[in-house]
Amino acid sequence: MNVLFVRGGKTLSAGTAKRVGAVSQIRWESKVAAENGAEKINVRATNESDAATLLLMRKRDAQLNVEAINDRQTVRPPAIHNGAQNIDETRTEKSSAAGLKKTPSDGQASVGETLKGTPSLTTEEEAKLQEMRTVQDEIKDELNGVLKQFMAPIRYAFAYGSGVYKQAGYGAASKPMVDLIFAVSHPDHWHALNISQNRSHYSMMGALGSNAVSYVQERMGAGVYYNPYVEINGIVIKYGVVSMDTLSSDLLNWDTLYLAGRMHKPTLTLRRDPLMRISKQVNLTHAIRAALLMLPKNFSSQELFEAIASISFAGDFRMKIGGENPRKVQNIVEAQMPLFKSRYRSIIEGLPNLEYIGQDLLQQDMGPAARAAMLRKMPNNFYDQLVKQGRKSGAKLPPGFGAETVNTERLVTMPNISTISHKAVEKIVAWPAFTQSAKGILTSGVSKSIAYMRAKNEKYSKSK
Repeated sequence: MNVLFVRGGKTLSAGTAKRVGAVSQIRWESKVAAENGAEKINVRATNESDAATLLLMRKRDAQLNVEAINDRQTVRPPAIHNGAQNIDETRTEKSSAAGLKKTPSDGQASVGETLKGTPSLTTEEEAKLQEMRTVQDEIKDELNGVLKQFMAPIRYAFAYGSGVYKQAGYGAASKPMVDLIFAVSHPDHWHALNISQNRSHYSMMGALGSNAVSYVQERMGAGVYYNPYVEINGIVIKYGVVSMDTLSSDLLNWDTLYLAGRMHKPTLTLRRDPLMRISKQVNLTHAIRAALLMLPKNFSSQELFEAIASISFAGDFRMKIGGENPRKVQNIVEAQMPLFKSRYRSIIEGLPNLEYIGQDLLQQDMGPAARAAMLRKMPNNFYDQLVKQGRKSGAKLPPGFGAETVNTERLVTMPNISTISHKAVEKIVAWPAFTQSAKGILTSGVSKSIAYMRAKNEKYSKSK
């Protein structure tokens, strides 16, 4: 039954009358708020213009609240977690708060005390970071010119490695090949377009067509198809093609850690995607938590970032046969420390079980409850591998999803948790890294594969 209302000589339906009443209420409250100097109106707008007004007012109010909070304490961004883990997070925060003290006002802290927030970069680090970003902007402009030469659609792209970010041990004259990753929606379609435009980029696989290329990409190795030693606009690149689904899954679930591990280190984003932005943050948070399982209670920034940077190399057979510089991890962190600090700053601030206790010294909450809660937030693949390694070390860990709480609490109290965490990562990395390298003979061709390995071996020889 339709109920009619009369307003201003006009007959209105119940729905219309409700909306008009709501708008009138909003305008009346806005007027009262303005008269009283209030900044906060907590009502629901049903009119587009009123909604826009309210949004602006709420933003101003939120800013005032943040400023007020900043006067009292350090604001931490919320950590990424599932709803079922809220209780664990609360427990972790209480445990961390109980185990860590606030700092004196001189900006330094002794062991057991914490600095307020994350220490700022030193003057030298700030200057170095600014210099790095200037170089990045120049490289980004050049690489965006490279991307424009591809007719096939690229949804997300980034550059990584020594061709983009300087590493210790390289001379000024060294110009390594630039590594690129192209994430695409449909690999089969993408390769069909790219083979038509750039047949010379492909080895003999290109003659077999896009179906064969995409099959090798998806079914072998880590889901990436590389074309190395391609020169575009005077820049020698190696570009890898991966599906959006494969990349996102690796970042979130650590399926292979092939690309997720590379993205733990500084990368230069060339083409953005909202999904990847979220997935990247989750992946970086996973990296810190894995590193914390491998580190003692107190450790330096360099030790933290070396533990993070080493994840993608753990279990990689190339590190054992001279295919990679054995000091690669140290070289990366040493040369890129300001970038690492900038990249992980907000995540460190958001973790309740990790605090700075000096300019470059951190402390983690070693309480079993806090560490078990942290472990439960790690990817299932990592947890499964950790359970396997724990059982090999003699721990009694029952099977089944319901045993997760018991297992995590037992795992984090094992004296060799650092060792078994390393082994868990190695098990994830080893096979995909080996099969991806073996796939390179098909995707790159014999001559390019030999040239690539020769270049790697030269780096190894120079590092001795």
